[in-house]
Amino acid sequence: MLAQKKKFEVTRDEFKLAVVIAIMGFAFTTRPYILWLNSLSPFAGLLIYEIILYGALYTMSRMHLSLGHIEIKDWSQTIGLWLIQYAFFVTINLTSQYVQWVIDGSVTAPNIFLQSEDGAAFWLFQQILPFASMDALRILTYVITPFILVMIGGYLVRGKIHL
Repeated sequence: MLAQKKKFEVTRDEFKLAVVIAIMGFAFTTRPYILWLNSLSPFAGLLIYEIILYGALYTMSRMHLSLGHIEIKDWSQTIGLWLIQYAFFVTINLTSQYVQWVIDGSVTAPNIFLQSEDGAAFWLFQQILPFASMDALRILTYVITPFILVMIGGYLVRGKIHL
């Protein structure tokens, strides 16, 4: 006997989540918003982005719109999950001045392209340590920062760290 095909089903919560994300996609791609965001420094633009991300994670958890069925019980767990995702995106976004330098030897790009996890982290380290080499800035941005953020995030999510 052939296995019965599963019927495509969408729960009310999944539908609400899809609507919320679609509305966010519309709002955050308007011309005035993009131009305003580009007028900000990489760090300030990333701060806006991360506030939106944290707010969305927290609001969705309060609305029981879960991703991966993780039950978020308090604000510190939300911060922990946010720190872990931030570290993850530092390692995969590759939109910093370092990447621009590797590709064509320049470090210029519109601010909006640098308003990412790795772009703003690299920019911040560049501001704090103006004489650091590109390799040192790379290690600080892509190795040390994610490691520290995941350790802190894991502690906030679980309440303890097991090694």
